Amino acid sequence: MADGGASTFIMLITGLLISSSVSALLITEWSAMARAAQKDQQGIQFSNELGVEFAGDPMMVDLNTSANPQEITFYLQNTGEHPMDESVIEVLVNGLAPTTITPFLITGTTWDPGELVAIQIKDSDYATNADISEGEDVRIFAIVTSDSVGGMSSSTTMSVEVRLS
Repeated sequence: MADGGASTFIMLITGLLISSSVSALLITEWSAMARAAQKDQQGIQFSNELGVEFAGDPMMVDLNTSANPQEITFYLQNTGEHPMDESVIEVLVNGLAPTTITPFLITGTTWDPGELVAIQIKDSDYATNADISEGEDVRIFAIVTSDSVGGMSSSTTMSVEVRLS
């Protein structure tokens, strides 16, 4: 009978050890999941704090037909709360990517909130494309990436119809 009590005691201790290990594992996993959810929430909040908008008169966007290749110049304003990376900009004009995109900061050395950047785009196909000529309306789409803030980076977009002049 004494042997049965020892076996029961060993089984009880084994059960307690296993349940405490499982509890520790569950707490660790729950903590990791909570941290991941918090990081996702921070990323969503960060993305919502980014913005870029067309700046200027959309009915008078500069088309330089005397340049070879032709150039389109327009301005974007950082309307968000964080600096944007002016070197990571992609632009489409009527769905076509230009061969050259050159951003110019108007003031300072970083594209901070409220600041403008001039975008000059060039493509040799502009001269032969009937949709891209003086007096024509074109759709400009831009995607801009933010500077890294606290290890996070995201992007925002802008789309507008403009008239080339």
